[in-house]
Amino acid sequence: MTTIIGDPKRKVLVADSQYSDDDSDTKSKNNEKVFRVPQGWLAGAGDVTSIQQVVAWFKDGKKGKPPVIKDIDDADFMLLSDDGVFVSGKDLRFWQIYKPDALGSGTLAALAVMSLNHSAEEACWAACQSDLYSGTPVKIYSLNSKEPAIYDRETNALQGSSS
Repeated sequence: MTTIIGDPKRKVLVADSQYSDDDSDTKSKNNEKVFRVPQGWLAGAGDVTSIQQVVAWFKDGKKGKPPVIKDIDDADFMLLSDDGVFVSGKDLRFWQIYKPDALGSGTLAALAVMSLNHSAEEACWAACQSDLYSGTPVKIYSLNSKEPAIYDRETNALQGSSS
């Protein structure tokens, strides 16, 4: 599935970049799971087709009825905006979070690492080491950047434009 972390205090989203396909037992690295929308950055975990429909709806200004995500196609979302970090299930009813939270199959690993006072970047990287459905590179998204930064575990630094 994925690992996506929202850190409301730092106003960032952090995500792995691996797509996994259980049907074909394949994975693809260095994919985007977080998308620029008029409100900020929108991340999705779960069914890729459902995520693409929701992203398109956001990019179109949320005109018309929201996409309906089928029961068999699970998807969760995280939105980073000027107002903070918001989370939603497939019903697209967003609520604000005030402490770091995570979505996807790497959630438990990520939250455990963050409970030890590690950064969201370190937590996402750690989840990628143990979660079959999450993989590097780890990308960091902030509102003041048009492109994500890449987390470099060896130097514990960011490469790119996010802070």
